[in-house]
Amino acid sequence: CAYVHRDKTEFDLTKLSKSRSTCSSTDASSCLDYHLRREDSDFYFNVCNNVMRKPSQCNDLFGRQNVQSSIGYQVGDGVCYYMGQLRTGRWSLLDQRHPEVGLRLLYTGGSRCGRNRERSTEFHFECNRKAGKGGPVAIFGDCEFVVTWETELACPIRQITLFHFLLLLILLVIFYLAAGFFFNVRYRGAIPDYDAIPHIQQIRWLGAVILAVFVKVLEIIGDYLPGVRGAVGWLADKVGMGYELIAERMGGRAAGEQRKSAGQRRTTGILDREGYDQL
Repeated sequence: CAYVHRDKTEFDLTKLSKSRSTCSSTDASSCLDYHLRREDSDFYFNVCNNVMRKPSQCNDLFGRQNVQSSIGYQVGDGVCYYMGQLRTGRWSLLDQRHPEVGLRLLYTGGSRCGRNRERSTEFHFECNRKAGKGGPVAIFGDCEFVVTWETELACPIRQITLFHFLLLLILLVIFYLAAGFFFNVRYRGAIPDYDAIPHIQQIRWLGAVILAVFVKVLEIIGDYLPGVRGAVGWLADKVGMGYELIAERMGGRAAGEQRKSAGQRRTTGILDREGYDQL
């Protein structure tokens, strides 16, 4: 009694299905089929299972052994009709664009209704998170029955997607760093600057690795696309300078000296290339 839409939205209405195995002596309603009355007709039905107890009117008309199993029965003054066959059940969404609206469950193959039609039953399970399991509200139609039902089980199962997992992970990391910063400043007497952030050296190293890889990728792109080599080179240089500036602010004097050394290396490289060109 579960349904997975093609967009991976999942639903599970198993709790609405009744059977003798789920019948409980402490809950009398769990041992009874669902029931609705409309004018002079009574409707007994089940969800994802055949009706547990065949109506007495049907037994009187056809004989207990001759009454076919069905997901529902319509009984009235001397009549008994089958509302659909369990094997024909077919799920779909009430609104294809908005899975949160609810589900549709259709059963066909019921008793004949006129010359060319058979009775069918279509459950409209409407999502209502405040309704609990809910129950059938009303039934419409004469041959093609529609049963409306508000239940929280018709709401999509809330899953942790990759996006939600990554977002949660980022929030946890931010919380950890903020809590560690507060602890180091408040209880360890650390100066409230970047050095009070937990694992700051590892963070700097990771940032350097990521930016180094990014710059290398840009250089490779520039080698394969000569037309954009100048733009790629400019971007790579800006990324490198940006990281050095951040490192200087986060690392203080030592990082500043590293930036100075890096600048000297770039200058030396330029002079070497100029000397090579002069030769």
